[in-house]
Amino acid sequence: MIENPKPSDWKGLQTSVCKILNEVGIHSETEVTLETPRGEVEIDVFGIDHNSVEKIRYIVECKNWQNAVPQTIIHAFTTVLNETGGHIGILISKEGFQEGALKYIKHTNIVAMTFLEFQARYFDLWFTKNFCAPLAASVDTLLQYVEPVNSLRYRCLKDLDATKLEEFTALRKRYEIFAMVVSLLAADKMLPIGHLAQRFDNSTLFNIEDFKNRLVDNLGGEFSYQSIYYRDLVNEMSGHINEITDKFHHVFGRNIFS
Repeated sequence: MIENPKPSDWKGLQTSVCKILNEVGIHSETEVTLETPRGEVEIDVFGIDHNSVEKIRYIVECKNWQNAVPQTIIHAFTTVLNETGGHIGILISKEGFQEGALKYIKHTNIVAMTFLEFQARYFDLWFTKNFCAPLAASVDTLLQYVEPVNSLRYRCLKDLDATKLEEFTALRKRYEIFAMVVSLLAADKMLPIGHLAQRFDNSTLFNIEDFKNRLVDNLGGEFSYQSIYYRDLVNEMSGHINEITDKFHHVFGRNIFS
């Protein structure tokens, strides 16, 4: 999952929802006041998809309650959605919804879900934009050090003495698969490692422990990461990539690609 599915308070829930919507390309703000025929109303999270032809408007209400949300709340939210000109209504509850509430929205433009379900709904797009893209950027230099053919690296290798050349060879052997895995993952959500090559689908990726276990099983204990949410894991992996890249810089005495 992207982050903690159980925020400590309502404020944290709406802030997290807003952040994820922004990260997937839906411009969003919290606590937005909108005009309705009956006066002003404050929206927990208001989003607009500027990339859509109709500039789709999202009206989001967050309930960080300890109990399931009842049908009466759905009725009130339906009125707000209609009177603010919203195209899609999203109700997010910490503890889910009563059966009557779910039955009521079955044939409406309202979606009711827990924050965990909300993360799953937008995960695929979030993963591409906010996990794969940053990792691809962070691994670029490392990939140039280990990729099969690189003319600049080849020229610089000629200047290394035997000890440094041996050090480079050992580093390349140790990290070339990792660098290529990260690069290909970013491009295609795939871990292409020998006979264990397997394309990840959305549900498999969403289980971060499965993802981390695959890394360890195929690459070894050095690649055992501690983060339990993807938002933290991307930073942990990027930091590790930078540390590995610095080892190559050290061999050459500089970043040969800068």
